[in-house]
Amino acid sequence: MTQESAALLVPNDITPAMITAGTSVPVVDSGRGEVAWSSSTAYTGSENHINYNGRLYSAVAASTNVPPGTDTTKWRDTGPTNRMAPFDELLSTQARATGSIEYVLRPGFFNGLALYGLLGEQIEITIYDAPGGTIVEHWTQELWEQPLGLYEYLFMPLRALTKKIISDLQLYPDPELHIKITSAGSGAVGIGMIALGFWSTLLGSAVDFGGVEYGASAQVKTYSYIKTEEDGTTTIIPRAPATNITCDVVIDAEQANTAAEILMQVAAKPVAFVASGLPRYAYLNTFGLVSGTVTPVAWQLARVNISVKGYI
Repeated sequence: MTQESAALLVPNDITPAMITAGTSVPVVDSGRGEVAWSSSTAYTGSENHINYNGRLYSAVAASTNVPPGTDTTKWRDTGPTNRMAPFDELLSTQARATGSIEYVLRPGFFNGLALYGLLGEQIEITIYDAPGGTIVEHWTQELWEQPLGLYEYLFMPLRALTKKIISDLQLYPDPELHIKITSAGSGAVGIGMIALGFWSTLLGSAVDFGGVEYGASAQVKTYSYIKTEEDGTTTIIPRAPATNITCDVVIDAEQANTAAEILMQVAAKPVAFVASGLPRYAYLNTFGLVSGTVTPVAWQLARVNISVKGYI
């Protein structure tokens, strides 16, 4: 997919059962304050970080033997557990650790993956054809961008790489995927999103024809805001940014139905979107909700107007 245009990663659903032995993040991460819910515990309504079925809850009222998630008057959902953080729909919910973090997955068939919200110094990705089998793919990469020139190399700090996208993987019935991020000493490491699935292009089978037109844009949208106090003083409240993408894709008219079907398939879920596989256009890639309009413009041509609202 390195040269494809307008590609979307249709994701598989990752269940807790697919996260296997070798994963460094425990089911209940007590090191980060998580406590497993117990049916015999009398909760007073003041407890936090209660771990149940991959989610964290805060007690908001007294209860005993009331499972979190079943009664909103007793429990408030506060987000995923540390172990399940890379598998929700938000990039900003990171699985965090120090020194190293590793996930070992058995996700079934997939031909591509997209990783976002990476934090650390080095990433290593290994794919086995079966659990404990033969290594069929392996990547090791420093999580720093190369300097643009000599000045940047000598005087500017290196920019961190926060995402990794891989495509064109061979299919195996029961592959085992290892993702490991390391940092020197006790440095912080984290993963915000692990998306696995199948890459589809809006060009359909006519991948040698058409593509994203010039004029595509990437809007970096900040959700930070200025809070004004009663005395007139202001404070900037920082929030994570997101990247919104808009572009037009020219396709063969014969592929219009396929393009519409792909858009319908991903309409209700955030996905990885790659406008161009060329490194110079990496800024036109994002993760978010995709919507589009398919329009016939001539008997042999159609145009797809794409809008991607980036997630944080």
